[in-house]
Amino acid sequence: MASAYRVVDYFPAEHILNNGVFAHLDEIDAQTPGALVYCQNLHYLQKALATPNVACVLCPENLKNEEFATEKSIVFCADPRTSFFRLYNRLSEDTEYATAQAPSIGENCTLHPSAVISPLATLGNNVEISANVVIEGLVEIGDDVYIGSNAVVGAEGLITLRNDNGTLMVVKHQGGVRIESGCQILAGAVIARSLFQQPTTIRENCQIGIMTNIGHGAVIGKNSVISGNTVIAGRTRLGTGAWVGASCSIAQGLEIGDAVQIKMGSVVIGDIAPNSVISGNFAINHRANMTAHLRKQK
Repeated sequence: MASAYRVVDYFPAEHILNNGVFAHLDEIDAQTPGALVYCQNLHYLQKALATPNVACVLCPENLKNEEFATEKSIVFCADPRTSFFRLYNRLSEDTEYATAQAPSIGENCTLHPSAVISPLATLGNNVEISANVVIEGLVEIGDDVYIGSNAVVGAEGLITLRNDNGTLMVVKHQGGVRIESGCQILAGAVIARSLFQQPTTIRENCQIGIMTNIGHGAVIGKNSVISGNTVIAGRTRLGTGAWVGASCSIAQGLEIGDAVQIKMGSVVIGDIAPNSVISGNFAINHRANMTAHLRKQK
């Protein structure tokens, strides 16, 4: 995107407090300066205004009467989320990628002839790509990575928005995926590319199980194991050495600490402290969960 966009070029001046500029769109916890973000209530507006890298916030019209001691731009919208993604699509149309004729591929790679690999992708050395793998968009794959058959790396993530006539709005993700060295992505796994600058990231020496789904913007810490049929929703971050059992569901935007164990079939809806062992639906401390279960059997 361009180095600076004027807020007034995209929103009516009468809806803007402190007209200014922004450099890119992002989440409230933006990692680079100049972010335009959206929020749905006063709590998250205050959080956004306190974040140094946020330059502009879209927020609900009902907050117009609040007093804000800030020089950041605030835009009052009937529906901040929809306005944000309409802007996202508008700016995406102006983004041009310099595409090569073929992906960048390192030495000693094994690529099945049925695999489809984007010209925007970068593959390290000793990468093995199995049958019917699809690699879409801005994907960076490190050395010694294995990707099993029918896996999709860089898929579109789920964003549910509707146009005024009720049809679904298409939001094409502009971010990427980074798979670091030594990872194994097993058959049928799907890894969504991110919406923003920070890619969906699988850190080094991780295993991603059969038919597992990793949401947009998620980060899986190094040496982690994510067992089959698990869903990790967007923007969730797992620490180093996490172990997730089969068929777990982990909600979006969570912080899962280092060396956490999540037993099979768990449904996780809250942050988890490092070294915790949890299970259940909804997941709680595993020992407490098993104790309660055994009491029921008596």
